[in-house]
Amino acid sequence: MNIVITGFMASGKTTISKEIAGMSKFEFIDTDEYLEQNEGITINEIFAKYGEEYFRAKEHEIIKKVSAMDNMVISTGGGVVLNKSNMTELRRNGIIFNLSPDFEVIKERLEKAAATRPLLKNQDIADVRRRFEARRPFYDDCDYKIKIVPERSARSCAMEILDLIKSRKSNI
Repeated sequence: MNIVITGFMASGKTTISKEIAGMSKFEFIDTDEYLEQNEGITINEIFAKYGEEYFRAKEHEIIKKVSAMDNMVISTGGGVVLNKSNMTELRRNGIIFNLSPDFEVIKERLEKAAATRPLLKNQDIADVRRRFEARRPFYDDCDYKIKIVPERSARSCAMEILDLIKSRKSNI
């Protein structure tokens, strides 16, 4: 069984996933990092050289690979939810948690990290908000939503997720 973390860019997927792995028997894997290792270039370079369609196809290949693993905390890319096949693969052997911040949390975090986000190039915050709102229904395809607020620590979110896993197992 895997723990799958979804969410919009800058929602805290990687940080919280690493916390979960550090507190449990699960190993951490980030699908974007795994994709970069397989391709030998960064996500930004993939977008610049090949475009988003190529990236999404490679992302789906990675999702199929990591979904077949076991005892993993899988931190997904922000757009992984857009492909229903990705979600089907992840759900086969995983419990899906969506990190759910308000847009203001995303805005604050993105303003600090704009240079490392390929989908932010040539876009203003209104464009990002539109993408955030458009993806919201896709993020609802999860087993649990975890509320993200600025004052909440990654450790607190990780503890909530692990508690939900424990209670789910005891109900099976």
